[in-house]
Amino acid sequence: MKQLTQILRLLLIVVFSCLSSFNTRAQDSTSLHISILTCGVGQELYSVYGHSAIRILDRANGTDIVYNYGTFNFGDPDFYAKFTRGKLPYYLNAESFLGFVSMYEQEGRSVYEQVLQLSPVEALKVKDFLTNNLKPEHKYYHYDFLFDNCSTRIRDIFTTLFGKRFQYGYAMTSDSISFRTLLDHYERNLHWERFGINLLLSNLVDQKMSNEQSMFIPDYLMKGFQGATLDGKLVVKETLQLVPEPPFSPSLPNQPRMIFWGLFLTVLLVSFLPQFSIPLRYFDIFLFMILGLLGFFMMFMWFGTEHKVCAWNRNLLWAFPLHLIFAFLIPRQSDKKAQYARYMMYVTLLSLLYNSFAIQKFGPELTPLILLILYRLSRHASQFKMTTFKQFSR
Repeated sequence: MKQLTQILRLLLIVVFSCLSSFNTRAQDSTSLHISILTCGVGQELYSVYGHSAIRILDRANGTDIVYNYGTFNFGDPDFYAKFTRGKLPYYLNAESFLGFVSMYEQEGRSVYEQVLQLSPVEALKVKDFLTNNLKPEHKYYHYDFLFDNCSTRIRDIFTTLFGKRFQYGYAMTSDSISFRTLLDHYERNLHWERFGINLLLSNLVDQKMSNEQSMFIPDYLMKGFQGATLDGKLVVKETLQLVPEPPFSPSLPNQPRMIFWGLFLTVLLVSFLPQFSIPLRYFDIFLFMILGLLGFFMMFMWFGTEHKVCAWNRNLLWAFPLHLIFAFLIPRQSDKKAQYARYMMYVTLLSLLYNSFAIQKFGPELTPLILLILYRLSRHASQFKMTTFKQFSR
């Protein structure tokens, strides 16, 4: 009986200790303030889409930490190879709030803070989740630009922790625009970069986005939080502008489109001048060599990397890898060269017809370029000599 009394006393001590610890943590969590930080766009390609992070201000412990899922090791000796192949690991990093904001002030990029109104227990859940994610075995993740990035990671934290209790607000109408349309908007003043990116992205980015999918862009995550609710109550208590917006920059002219139209019209004009026949031959060698190399690079991005948005790229119909071999045949008078030119002319024409109803659309810069390819192929195809029945019978 005495032993039983001692066991019960010990159990009561353990229970009261646990309750005391829980109450202490609950009291401490009232000093926790959770915020969503949305950073504006920059001038460079890596910063043109903006950035998202989470701030946790813990007044009880005197800490002010920003949790950033957009970190990678630029000093990795295989950085470029891993980045190109889609194998570069990204990870969660914790840094001081003052240092974080100071960096964006220096870059001239805006910073907005959405202060969340969460209960002490809910705020503690968010902090514990991020603390656990900082552990070496959890901090790294396989970055995917559209589906798993610094914004989508933050988006998914709240639905993971609170389930159906948490509902995002309206960021955009579902199935209204595609990933590519939204990307083009943010790349609107980086025309060469946008042109190059669109060459590599297949019809996967032409799919229409849902409201939640649009939040892969930080600005749209901010919009989603603005109307978000937890148990039917708005989550965002107030929105603060920590760093002002930079001066408005006007839209820049589309240089690739202007240059390709100018190139097409120039080649079309000089093609009728006999004295330009040899320079045009060298131009064709250079043109189809570049197209062939571009086609091989597109094939590499499809089969040699983990970028699923580069698979089934329709641009391979005009940037065909075998154009590289064709380039070396151009100086020769060969029926094989002329036959290839004729077949590829048909394929390129079909790609233009398919463009009228295909999901993946050709960009505005590609129209003059494809017309140029068609025209130069037609010039070489015109050298084709039809094989007669008599030749077959010999």
